[in-house]
Amino acid sequence: MKRTVNYLCLAAIGCCLMIMGLASCGGSKSENDAQDIDEELSELVESGEFKENGLMKLRPAESVADTKAGYKVALFVWPDEALPRVPNDNFGTYCDNRASVIAFTEADTLVSRQFSKADFADALDDNLRANAILDNISLVSAAPQSLTLEASVSVPHSDEQALFTVVLGLDGSLSVQKNTTANDTFADEEEVAD
Repeated sequence: MKRTVNYLCLAAIGCCLMIMGLASCGGSKSENDAQDIDEELSELVESGEFKENGLMKLRPAESVADTKAGYKVALFVWPDEALPRVPNDNFGTYCDNRASVIAFTEADTLVSRQFSKADFADALDDNLRANAILDNISLVSAAPQSLTLEASVSVPHSDEQALFTVVLGLDGSLSVQKNTTANDTFADEEEVAD
């Protein structure tokens, strides 16, 4: 009888240890899952992207710069779901972006203009027109009567892009020119290699 009780006690202790072991395995799995989710979120934050309702988007960005011309320039880029969506082979569908440029003083708004990919569509090839988004607009320089900006239209997660120089007059005039990229770096490297 004593041996039976000892076996029952050992069996009960063994069952408790197994249950604790299984519970701890389950805990480590959820810890691993949480860690994986944290890493994915970190990657999205670092890349400036996020996903909402199955739609990939760039995080809204804004900057305000003082200029030597005596006014400030505010730049905003944000996902606009009213714009046509852009397919992407690897990541589903992207929301295209809209950008806003505002030149202002404390007393007055000098010029305000919004941009979308449509503003550059005439200079885009078929692939960029169908699969790219307006991903950035940045201030290059500010003169007393105009701003010079650089706009980038690119296919997400690829090297395919088009860069544009945009001159926005404080009177509202607009000039857009597609930039051509020279391979000067590669030519220099080839010369050094010889």
